[in-house]
Amino acid sequence: MQGSMRAPAQLLFRSGLTIFLITIVIGILNGIDVWQPPRELLLTHVHAGTLGWITLGVIGLALIMFGGEGDADSGMRVAQATVGATVLYLIAFATTTGVIRPLAGTLMLVAIVYAFAWITARRRNAPRTVVTLAMYLGMVSLVLGAVLGVLLGLYIANGSLPGLDADMAGNLAGAHPPAMLAGYLLLVGFAIAEWHLSPDPATVQESRSGVATAWALFVAGLFFNIALIFDIEPLIQIASLLQVLAVVAFVVRMWPNLEPAAWRGGHAQTFARWSVVYLVVGIALLVYIVQLFVSGQLDPESGEGAHILVAFDHALFVGLMTNALLATTGAAIRWDSVQRGIVWALNIGVAGFIVGLVTESSPVKRVFTPILGIALLAAIYTHMMNRDRIVPV
Repeated sequence: MQGSMRAPAQLLFRSGLTIFLITIVIGILNGIDVWQPPRELLLTHVHAGTLGWITLGVIGLALIMFGGEGDADSGMRVAQATVGATVLYLIAFATTTGVIRPLAGTLMLVAIVYAFAWITARRRNAPRTVVTLAMYLGMVSLVLGAVLGVLLGLYIANGSLPGLDADMAGNLAGAHPPAMLAGYLLLVGFAIAEWHLSPDPATVQESRSGVATAWALFVAGLFFNIALIFDIEPLIQIASLLQVLAVVAFVVRMWPNLEPAAWRGGHAQTFARWSVVYLVVGIALLVYIVQLFVSGQLDPESGEGAHILVAFDHALFVGLMTNALLATTGAAIRWDSVQRGIVWALNIGVAGFIVGLVTESSPVKRVFTPILGIALLAAIYTHMMNRDRIVPV
């Protein structure tokens, strides 16, 4: 790690852990059915996780991967811009559904483009590995998803998009969630897991399989967007098949780090191994969702099949990305019985919660929500108590 990136990365990781508290508190209260938050706060719950926790963490890791000596000041400006824009965007989500939200979304988009431009300018000097390739493609997907997010905000505020007919406007607006889930999150989750589970990340010349996995996930995300925007149903199935092949190739290549013997003992890589488990779970759920959609049994607009979509969301948000990021922020923290308890409670909790969502069982959700929530709160506490060590070394 370049030492000059420590301060901006710490700002991003600490801010992400703090903002994640919003997601956890709302999620616990909603999951145990003691409070049904209004839609504004549900969206705040989602975006505090996807932007405040996940994206700030991803950008922090990207600064480490692509930054070099002499980049500390510019890296800090990137960190401050993205943290500030995220806080304002979350305030907009919590307080309004009008034009303020897309305006704040535009500010968030500018901050993301700023981070992307910073990374692009330094990419030529960064190591050419499977990890940096996947992270860069993930940042491209993030920019595309952010653009679609602004369009979605405008569509919600006005009920239309200027210059577009109603069908195309609705398709563009509706493409934002798939762009972030099937494109961005799968790619960066793969990149972070690869980074942690490969002691010496393979260069792009050394691992054709790794390069193919990164590009397959990226192209599949683009195919999902194109298919939904232009109503090309067969392209959805092609995208789904690409992702299945990519994930199978990744698991086969990483198997020495995933077989049962590799789980013995305790260290932060256990989080990374769990992230791969939920990458597989997420892809399985996505294949199921695609089949439901193609057969007409899933309609996001009417809410039919929404519980499967929420299960998929949590498999990626918590199972894949939260495990991957906790492996990152916990890499330099001493591993003890508390950390071992957290990692297993978290993953038992999210597994049970996903089962409760898929089966539409409120009792199951009420049992596993507190387990998941308390484990996440404990993880934040232990990592913030070691806040000077939450930048990987």
